[in-house]
Amino acid sequence: MNPLETDDVDVIIVGAGLAGLRCAKILNDHGKTVSLVERSDYVGGRLHSFRIDDYVIDEGFQLVNPSYPEIVSSGVLKNFDLRSFDSTIRFQNGTESYELADPRKHPLSSLRGFFKSPLAISDALKLSSLFGKSLLSSARNIVAQEDMSAKEGLITSGISMSAIEDLFQPFLRGILLDDELSSSWNYTRLLLKSFAQGSPGTHPLGIEALAAAFADQLSMTTIHFNTNVQSVGPTAVVTAEGSLTAKSVVVATDGNTAQLLVGSTLPRWHSQTTWWWSLPKLENSSGLRIDLDDRLLSSALDLSSKAPERSPATRSLVAAPMNGDRPTTEFENRARTSVAKMYDVNSSDVQLITTSVVPLALPVAAPPLTLRRANVRNGVYCAGDYLETPSIQGALASGAKCARAILAN
Repeated sequence: MNPLETDDVDVIIVGAGLAGLRCAKILNDHGKTVSLVERSDYVGGRLHSFRIDDYVIDEGFQLVNPSYPEIVSSGVLKNFDLRSFDSTIRFQNGTESYELADPRKHPLSSLRGFFKSPLAISDALKLSSLFGKSLLSSARNIVAQEDMSAKEGLITSGISMSAIEDLFQPFLRGILLDDELSSSWNYTRLLLKSFAQGSPGTHPLGIEALAAAFADQLSMTTIHFNTNVQSVGPTAVVTAEGSLTAKSVVVATDGNTAQLLVGSTLPRWHSQTTWWWSLPKLENSSGLRIDLDDRLLSSALDLSSKAPERSPATRSLVAAPMNGDRPTTEFENRARTSVAKMYDVNSSDVQLITTSVVPLALPVAAPPLTLRRANVRNGVYCAGDYLETPSIQGALASGAKCARAILAN
């Protein structure tokens, strides 16, 4: 039977990424039937994982932050095997290294790391004030502030240029995928708030397990995989395999696909390349690591330190991302050398598993940050992180807004 031969449903959602899954869940909770139309053979969109030998590799996002409001309200982490990483960052500078830790969780190591670091006392006080204000401020109040670039926001907060260049830029560039820190300061403060509230983690099956957990929540939704959408309207979706009709239609795709289907504004994108390395089994390697000498890599993280199921028993799995989507042999060799130094192993022991290149990794969050209500174009609802914040939270929040707007109408 053609998978599209079905009775009319209340809502059709194009795209089974997080925005579409969250939208479907809220609609199901209110008794609405949903058809999810997905062009690939898996749920999650940019949250995708796959196996190479005995390694579990992620494509796109790698970590789940349990403090994101939409993740909390969804209840999806109940019985979800999230393994949180240590709240530490180890900076490698020449042959020396120092580790900065969350003082609430690691007071002694935090104090030791501060005295080994080049941070001045004034910067430490400003840093504590910045995190404290971000933690105590509501998201609504943060977004309501005058916006600027992240770099301008740090300067305005009284952070010295040396601290920006040797601490904030190396750390934030890997989160924002933005080497110049030109992203929205309000968005950056929302990220700082989320890090102050929770410790990001990984799942033994990779990032796609989060999307699968959202899909498992659906009770009145049919998912049509491997289905390419040709056109959409306010009450119908046309594919090569047939058509579906409904009372409402949601396009919950990436911004580029939405532009083709409904003419929405084409977003700008940050790209990312990640080298996935196999190393001899590491010990005490849970925190994030940053090389301050060669700043090609934004960071390195041993995912198997918390989820040993993601690598063979005698090996460790280290992800080492670079901003941009043009990996070269020279960059690969530099990345290998940097990883070897950060984990104190020989370069010959750093073996490449694969390289993942994601041209459309994160939408650009330029100032001023605008959090929209449900976006409707030509009678079609639109959802996606390009309409909110470029994050898991943004995708989920956008899907939730669409669902609530449909219910209200």
